[in-house]
Amino acid sequence: MIFHGVATMQEKQFRYERKYYLSPDNAAVLRHRVSCLLQRDKHSNGSYLISSLYFDDIYDTALHEKQSGVFTRDKWRMRWYNNRLDPVHLERKHKEGELGLKLHAKVSEDQYHRLSAGDMSVAAAQTGEVWEAFYRLHCTNCLRPVATVIYEREAFSYAPGNVRITFDSGLRASMPGSAVSIPICTDGLTILELKYDSFLPAVVEGLLSGMQFTQLSLSKYVMARHTLMNFGFA
Repeated sequence: MIFHGVATMQEKQFRYERKYYLSPDNAAVLRHRVSCLLQRDKHSNGSYLISSLYFDDIYDTALHEKQSGVFTRDKWRMRWYNNRLDPVHLERKHKEGELGLKLHAKVSEDQYHRLSAGDMSVAAAQTGEVWEAFYRLHCTNCLRPVATVIYEREAFSYAPGNVRITFDSGLRASMPGSAVSIPICTDGLTILELKYDSFLPAVVEGLLSGMQFTQLSLSKYVMARHTLMNFGFA
């Protein structure tokens, strides 16, 4: 996918993003370590539910680029929390290797329902970098909703380095607009996401020392698409 609006993108700050699989034992140990030093997410007392509706074009570019390990790529989604449609954001996730940048725009409940149903014309009347790039991509490559990913997240933050550590579990996939979801097989493993700005503080690095990590090569989006395909969808 072509990234438009590079000048605006360069004004934003990229963050390092790494993903790992954790066994149940390692997840429990690391969760305890992290909770002793980092602050829990200010928007929740514990875990919370994340729902992300992903868009791809008729060529499944985002799917194939991730599977092929393309260095520079984009991913589009709508995201909301705890099954509440306020707020909902349209997000553009731009990746360059381990570096990631997220741009977003607010989505109304009516816009959410229309986009979920594949009515992309709602984007035509919107202004702003994210909406305009989204609609351009739809016009050129027929962007459309393809899969929803649902999962539980525990999030922690540490101000130096703008560090964020999350534990994701209970992944499920569904077709856009469907109330029926299918478990995504992770063999009981937890997904650890580590994000930070220009440096990772030594104290946080120390929390991770001695842990057994398996770096995650596939994204939740790819895992959801594979799950749906295995069940005869998408």
